[in-house]
Amino acid sequence: MPLTVRKCSSKPDAAPPSSNSTRSKHWWKETKMTTRSPKSRWSSLPKDALGERQAARLRRYLRDVVLPFSPHYRDLFAAHRLDAGSIRTLADLERIPFTSKADLLPTVEAPDKPRRFILQPEKSVLARRPGTIIKAALRGREFVARQLEAEYRPLFLTSTTGRSAEPTAFVYTRHDLQNLETVGRRIYEICGAQREFRMLNMFPFAPHLAFWLAYHGGTAFGVFVVSSGGGKVMGTEGQLRFMRKINPDVLIGMPTFVYHVLQQAAEEGIRCEKLSRIVLGGEKVPPGMRRKLRQLAGALGAGQVHVLATYGFT
Repeated sequence: MPLTVRKCSSKPDAAPPSSNSTRSKHWWKETKMTTRSPKSRWSSLPKDALGERQAARLRRYLRDVVLPFSPHYRDLFAAHRLDAGSIRTLADLERIPFTSKADLLPTVEAPDKPRRFILQPEKSVLARRPGTIIKAALRGREFVARQLEAEYRPLFLTSTTGRSAEPTAFVYTRHDLQNLETVGRRIYEICGAQREFRMLNMFPFAPHLAFWLAYHGGTAFGVFVVSSGGGKVMGTEGQLRFMRKINPDVLIGMPTFVYHVLQQAAEEGIRCEKLSRIVLGGEKVPPGMRRKLRQLAGALGAGQVHVLATYGFT
């Protein structure tokens, strides 16, 4: 949850200031400001204030979660003489070495190496924390157990395709899936999505992050998205049927497959005048591919089309 900062009082329910206070006539405005949702507060913060809060939250997360429970990052930070307090600003992230594909892949000597990236919380450590004790006293042990399970127990998996090396798996807890929704919603916002849009998600239905990000992001943003599952689920003809049926404003998918579908649509004389954005992932999108996609979209009757690439988001 985002940090909550109340301007009028540190107490949960502040009473109006006394009549002799110089701020009394404005107390209701200050209180009203605190009723804004966490999402709206974060979305409207100035850049510097946002960076400060992000750095503070990151320090707390490193201190309370990552370094105690992640074997890989605990050893990495120790090897470089870093701790949570070393990250005072977001610029300090440069002090942490990049994670390479080699760090993620199992070897003969270390077959369980990928597991070192998965948080491995210790019940005894969590049980001794003041926050856990207070929550258990106020809400009961069952509530605390469910909350910790939501944060730490994996229940979903995606994987890379394995084009350049062995497929790499990523596991998600319920907490992670909530973050995936938030990130997906923000990507939709950055791409200029509008709630009245109709979108066709042609990413393959698989443990493929792009497919699930498009799905969760669309649900969180509140826009109409048809997820066709790509060519292996409904084939090219299935994509064309949806294009005829919903007349999408946005196409989402792998560059080569979207190009193939648009080429077929142009050959069959399909009209798609509302198409304004093509959002791509999973492969690089060189300038030549962008140009060809715009030309094909124009052949379907579309006007100005923005081609947006998200390659490398994993």
